[in-house]
This record gives sequence, structure tokens and C-alpha cells, in this order.
Amino acid sequence: MSKRIAVLVASIDREYQQDFASGLASAGVQYDADICIFNSQGHMNVAISTNSEVGESMIYDLPDLNEFDGVITMLATMGNDIAHQKVLDVVRPFAKTGKPHVSIDVPMEGAVCILFDDAISVGELTDHLISEHGARRIAFVSGPKNSNVSSARLEACREAMRRHGLTLDDNLVFDGEWTRVGGRRAAERILESGGQIPDAVICANDDMALSVIEYMSEHGIRVPKDVMVTGFDALREAVMRGVTSVCRPVDRSARKAVEILCRWIDGEAPKEKEILLSTIPIYGVSCGCSQSLEHMNEKLRALGTERWNMETILTRVSMYSGTLAGVGDELEAAEKIRDFTDSWNIRELYLCVDPVICGRENRTAEGSSFPDEMYLLYGIRNGKEYRQTLIDRRDLVPALQEMRKNPSCLVFCPLYYRNKNFGYVAMDLGNGTGSALYSVLMLLNGALISLYLQTNIKQYAAKIEDMAVHDIMTGLLNRRGYMEQAPIAMGKARKTGKYFALLSMDMDHMKKINDEHGHMMGDEAICRMGRALRVLERQGVTPVHISGDEFLAYGIMDSQAEAEALIPAIQAELDRMNREEPWISEIGASIGLYAAVPESSDLMDEYMSKADRAMYEDKARRKKSRPV
Repeated sequence: MSKRIAVLVASIDREYQQDFASGLASAGVQYDADICIFNSQGHMNVAISTNSEVGESMIYDLPDLNEFDGVITMLATMGNDIAHQKVLDVVRPFAKTGKPHVSIDVPMEGAVCILFDDAISVGELTDHLISEHGARRIAFVSGPKNSNVSSARLEACREAMRRHGLTLDDNLVFDGEWTRVGGRRAAERILESGGQIPDAVICANDDMALSVIEYMSEHGIRVPKDVMVTGFDALREAVMRGVTSVCRPVDRSARKAVEILCRWIDGEAPKEKEILLSTIPIYGVSCGCSQSLEHMNEKLRALGTERWNMETILTRVSMYSGTLAGVGDELEAAEKIRDFTDSWNIRELYLCVDPVICGRENRTAEGSSFPDEMYLLYGIRNGKEYRQTLIDRRDLVPALQEMRKNPSCLVFCPLYYRNKNFGYVAMDLGNGTGSALYSVLMLLNGALISLYLQTNIKQYAAKIEDMAVHDIMTGLLNRRGYMEQAPIAMGKARKTGKYFALLSMDMDHMKKINDEHGHMMGDEAICRMGRALRVLERQGVTPVHISGDEFLAYGIMDSQAEAEALIPAIQAELDRMNREEPWISEIGASIGLYAAVPESSDLMDEYMSKADRAMYEDKARRKKSRPV
């Protein structure tokens, strides 16, 4: 079996994380390791609610890390405190086991940490702005406060300014949250702060830098003539637009992490606890330098492919948004998802849902936990479809339990709606990253919302129908249920030439119980009678609570003798209940029976009248036999 490595990351649709995932995939093939990437979307791209942050972060509860040979964590990518804390919580017990663990950017107990010399590059970039372009007043747009990476870049900027006898004003340090929305807010605050516009704005990543440039341009401020702007990460769009940035060897860091883990798993413990990789400043027009054509050509090819992919994605989203959002049951859902995966050229996909979604378990789907068993609603790998079945959550997907020629690299993402945990989807890396990921998750979530709603509608309809034909007090069939179902049984007896038996029953002493003990005790007496009549169900006879102290029972019998044996069976059960479950009063009833093979002209009312007549005859006999 291949080695198995878990990767805990956020926002894998972003370019930086995509490059990291690409390195993971190539290293997985080289070292024969299955890579399972557990991804939350966080608020790295858009502002989302706390409920969404909780829903996204629950993906880190999915893997049992003890089932993995090693773990890679990317705490610096977590875009919110909930996801950040969740990863810390799930990794802490794993760290105590001493199993192989590599952390990217953030030192963690028991882990080998791969770091980048960000401080050197940010220092060089700050020196460049001051020495080459005369910057003196500099603003800094950072990432979240809990980010060690952002703090290190900020401190590097401070130190570089100190070397030039300058000070970074704390009033010019802004939290951009790693996002474009946050970058725009930071730019807005820079302009609202009054006074002179800074000579330069250093941003801790390219997304924030791009939004700062856009906001400045919208307000008539020219970059770099009026203000210089720099970023970090050397994203394709940033390089193409001439943003001065810093390039990290992201792909190399991923391959290095897998190499360390695989050697460690094989018994070669790492000698170093920290590994430092070099970064490279890339100067562009946003600081007033000439653009690097080498980097531009490389990014241009990638952007062209991405644009073509986006156009294809938009077409497919419009095709499938209505189709997947209207599924009515699990078979239809599987069929529509099959068409969806085929159209999107998804080679490997597993849709694992809470069995409640399909109505296979009678409980709610609320909460952020995954059940011990998941239902494989749809699964496909290289053209092979898996049958719908329950799987152990620890197995994650069927393919990981099979012998395979090549290792897998799968991305796991949560599926949920508000506080309802639907399950998760696992996809091959090609469709599990990039701009298509949001669309895939949105469409699959739409299908599950529809499936969940349809399942609930059917369950509620069945419950309402059941309530309409059953007595709320005793749980027995009520008058309406009797009127609907008894004629069907009578017709079946007629066709098969068997006896249709009808019993009429009237409880004893009900007026006395109500008068002396109240109607609540009267209701309890009726419920006790109903429980006693359940004994008839063993013979395939259906008891009915007509109203008050009146009961019926009907069923199909093989003979008159079998039908007549029902009365002593009821009396015996009443005697047992009175003896073994004593109450304020004994429960008894007058019982009448009529049984015959129905003729085509026979009516239910005739059977009822004859059973009632027999019941009143029994009542009269019982009254005469009572002591005066």
C-alpha cells in the first residue's frame, strides 16, 4: 500500500495554494504516496458569515490523523480564527504521537518547519524603494493579526526602514486580511487618514496590492508616479500588471515537505527542525522599474489558459445550476451528478453524504460533526463507477482501500447549508483547485439542498398521512384509517376465498372511571386497552380505536375457528395486564365477532352491524353474570 499523507490547507482555489498542491501531486507520484488535501474556503476571497466559517472548518474534523503516516499543515493559509483554531485542535493530539509532521511557514511542536526567507526579500524590497526611488513615508498593508507570516514581513519592513534612519508609523499599518476586499478597505483608510499620501505602500501579498492599485486609480492617484505599491507572492495577474513582488519557491517547498515525510516514515528521522528556502524580489512598473519579460511571458501563458477555463466554467454553471438544484431522490441525484462529472471531465470524484440527506436515518443533519458512517451517493474513478453504499468515515473514499498502480491526490471539501452538515466531496487535484472549485462546490451543494428538502418533504408528507389515519392517543388506526384500509383487506379476502373477521369492542366501567377519577384517568384506561389489543397484531389483525371507549379489529383468517380464537386471545391479554400491571381499575371489554368469506355483494356496514350485535349480546351476558 502507498504511504498516506494528510494536508491541512485553506483556499486551495488560490494561485499560491494551487502551486503548492501541484508540487504535492508530483512528489506523491515520485515517492508513491497518497495525498489527501483537506481544504476549507475560509474568507480568503470573500466576506462570509460566521456560520460559513464553522461549516468550512468542519472539514478538518473529517480525517482521523492517526490513520495517516504523516501530516503537512499550512496554518498561514487559514483566513479566519475559527479555521486556525480548528487545525491547532486536531493537530495537537497527533503531535503527541511523534509521527512525521511538516509545517509550512509556522513553527509547531514536534514538526519540521519549512520557512522562506521572506524577511530578506521584504528587506531588499524596502531598501530598493528607499535607495532607488527615494521613498521616505511608507504604509504597510498586512495580513490577519494571528498570522506569523504577516507579522514577520511587517517586522522586516520596520527593520529595513530603521537601517535608513526611518520609522514606520503605526498609524500607517493596516490589516488587509489577505483579501482584495481587505486591501480596498486599507486603501480607503489610507486616503481618509488625511495629510500627505505615502510615498509607497508595501502590501503583504499581491491580492491586497492589486486592490490598493485599483482603488488609488479610481480616485485619480497614479501608480507609481504619485505612490509606489508592492506586493508579495508573484501571482500571475500581479506580474502581468507589472506589480513589484516577491517570488516564493512554492512548488519546491511542497516537494520538499513530501520528501521529508517519506524519508521520516521509512525511518530516516530529519536532522534539522527548520529548513529555509530562498525567495526572489521581482521588480516591476508599480515601483517605477522596468518589467521582467521572462516572468511576464510565463504568466501570460498561464493567464490565457485560465481565461479559457473560466469561459468554459461559466457555460457549464449555466447548464447545470437548474438541473442539479432540482433533484428529487438519490437515484436522480446520482444520474445528474454522473452527467455533471462527465461534462466537466472530472476523472475522480466521491460524493459522501450524511445518510440523513437521503432519508436513510431518522435524525437531523444539524451540527458540524460527521457521522461514523457516510453514504457514498456517487463515486467514479477513471471511468469506474462505485455502487451506492455506506462506508466507514475513516476510510474516506473507496479507492484509498484498493490496490492501485498509481497513488491518488485528492482534495476534500465540506458540503453544508447553514448549520446542516451534508457531508463532503473528494475530487482529483485537477478539478479540486483553481477557479472551477467554487462552481463545483456550489452546484453539488445545490443538488444536496434539493435532495435534503425533497427527502424532508416526503417524510413530512408520510408523517402527516400517518397522523391522519392513526389515533393520536393510542397510536392505533383511527376511524378514517379503518374506512380506507379495511375495505382493501375485505377485498383481498374475497379474492383469496378466506375469512374476513371483524371484531367490535366496548370497554367496561368507563363512566365510573371518568366520574370517580377524572377524564385524564379515563384517557389512560383507553390507552391501556389499546396496548392490550396490540396482541392481535401477532395474528395479522389490525386493531382500531373508533372513538371514546369503542374499538374495532379486522383481519383475514384461514377459518372460522381461527377467527373465534381472537376473542379469548384478547381476554387473556387483558387478564395478564390486570394481573401483572395493576391499576386503579381493571380493564375489560364486551367483544363481538363476525367472520365469513365475503361475497361480491357484501358490504362493510353489514359486517359492522353483525359484529355490533354480537358485542351487545356479549355485554348483556356479562351484565347478567355480574354479582348484584
